[in-house]
Amino acid sequence: IDVPFQWKNVDNMLVYCITYHRYKLGTTLDQLKGDRETNFLFLEENLKPGSKTKKVDFVKKVQETSGWPTLLPRREAQGIPFSSSKLADILKRFSLDPNSADASIVKHTLEDCEMEANKGETRYCATSLESVVDFAVSQLKTNDLQLLTYSFVNKEERDPKSRVYTVQPGVVELPSAQAVVCHIESYPYAVFHCHTPVKSKYYVVPLVAEEDGSRMSAGATCHTDTSSWNPNHPSMLVLGIKPGTPVCHFLSHGHFAFVPNSAS
Repeated sequence: IDVPFQWKNVDNMLVYCITYHRYKLGTTLDQLKGDRETNFLFLEENLKPGSKTKKVDFVKKVQETSGWPTLLPRREAQGIPFSSSKLADILKRFSLDPNSADASIVKHTLEDCEMEANKGETRYCATSLESVVDFAVSQLKTNDLQLLTYSFVNKEERDPKSRVYTVQPGVVELPSAQAVVCHIESYPYAVFHCHTPVKSKYYVVPLVAEEDGSRMSAGATCHTDTSSWNPNHPSMLVLGIKPGTPVCHFLSHGHFAFVPNSAS
């Protein structure tokens, strides 16, 4: 199978997500420097109208430089090894030097996907769109699903730009506490780390940009029980809080959630 390899800049791949092992094992503020994903973190109290976000870019400029990873059909994805035990074969398939930074990213993603899930959660790394949907259906026990993400109201989505937004009246909390949340992983082709967060709330948040009045509707997740989280979890460090404090984040480009359609 000839899989297009689109990594042109390792730095652009690294901004896709904070890897799972950072959430599980903790990190440091120095390691988080320059990680724009942390700007999407906020406290539950910041859902009040008038609250301001940090400077965030929901769309990202990754498309302009390195391109998004190829989204493979399930038939092709199943023909490619996806296991740390097959790391040498995977690196060879994509012509990666085992000592390169790219190879290190591949190794970390595989290890992330093989880590044990948090208590009460089910997690799965999906290597195709079909497997993303199948996992969501299997966990939510319905195929009538609503996609929770972000959308611009009066600006085209191909206008990527970092903006400070103000929360508007009309924040909607979805009635369902069940969801499957997925995050893009750093890999030669599209891999999504999907999981079923426990004790979480889901919102649709209307936002207006201070700079140019751009209006958007953003999906957001709030994890209400963080008592078991690592004190060095990125959100604890960035928000200056301790385990037990609710933590929220917007669903930006490459991050989305499925909720039962009855909750939309």
